[in-house]
Amino acid sequence: MDLSTDQICKVVLEQGKVPGIAAPSMNDFISAFTPVISAGKDVLFISIASELSPAYKNAVATAGEFPSGRVRVIDSASLSSGTALLVMQAVLIASKGFQVTTVIERLQRYRQNMQFTMLLDDTGTSNIRGNVYGLENRIISPLALRSEGKVKTGRIRAADRYGQSTSAVDEIIHEIMNNQHKIDSNLVIISQTLAERPAEYLKAKLIEMTSIKNILIASSLCGLLSRAKPRSLAVSYLMKSTKTKSNKQEKIK
Repeated sequence: MDLSTDQICKVVLEQGKVPGIAAPSMNDFISAFTPVISAGKDVLFISIASELSPAYKNAVATAGEFPSGRVRVIDSASLSSGTALLVMQAVLIASKGFQVTTVIERLQRYRQNMQFTMLLDDTGTSNIRGNVYGLENRIISPLALRSEGKVKTGRIRAADRYGQSTSAVDEIIHEIMNNQHKIDSNLVIISQTLAERPAEYLKAKLIEMTSIKNILIASSLCGLLSRAKPRSLAVSYLMKSTKTKSNKQEKIK
C-alpha cells in the first residue's frame, strides 16, 4: 500500500529480511465482495494458485456466505502474471456480453494453455550477508506447478548503450520467436524483480521481431523469494487453443 516494489527490494537487500506474507482472510473477502453483491452484481474471483496460497480456499469458504451462485471462484494455477492474464481475458470475454458460465468455461480452457519462462540471475545480486532472507527457496517448486513452465538460470544485466543484452535474455527472445506461431499474440506479460532495463530490452525486441500486439511489464517480488538470486525476469503468455468442432460451432453462433 505504502511502498513501491523497488523500495521493498531495496529494504530487503539492505536488511536481509523478507516482508511478512499473509493471504487474504475470509473477513477481507467479505469486505471486498459485499459492496458488489449489495449493488446487485455478481463476483468472479480469480485466485493465485491454490497450491501456493490459502487465498483460494478462503475465497471458496467466503462464497458460501453469500447466496448460491453470487460469488464464483477460479484457481488460476499460476503466480501473479498468469493470474493477470486470466483476469484480462475474463474482462474481454465479459465485455462481449457473455454470461459468467461462459467466462468460466473459457478461462478454464485458457488456464490449460498458459506458459511461462522465468530467468533467475546467477551473478550474486543477493545481500552481501549471504542467504539470510529467512525463507527457504520457494521459486523452483512453485514454478514447477505447471509442466509447461520453465525456470532457467543465467546472468541478467541491463542492456548497454548499444542495446546489447546477455545471452540468457536473448535465449528467451529466440525461444518465443521460434514458437510465435503457437503463441496467442494478443498479450504477453513480462514481470521483473530488480531487472527493469532488461525487461524493457526484452519488450522492445519482442515488439521488433514478433507479431505480439500487446506487451505489458509489471514489477514483481517473486525473485525476492529466492534466497540466493533475488533478481528475476519472467514471461507469461497463452498458447493458441486447438480448434475443435465445438469451438467452430461456438464461433458460428
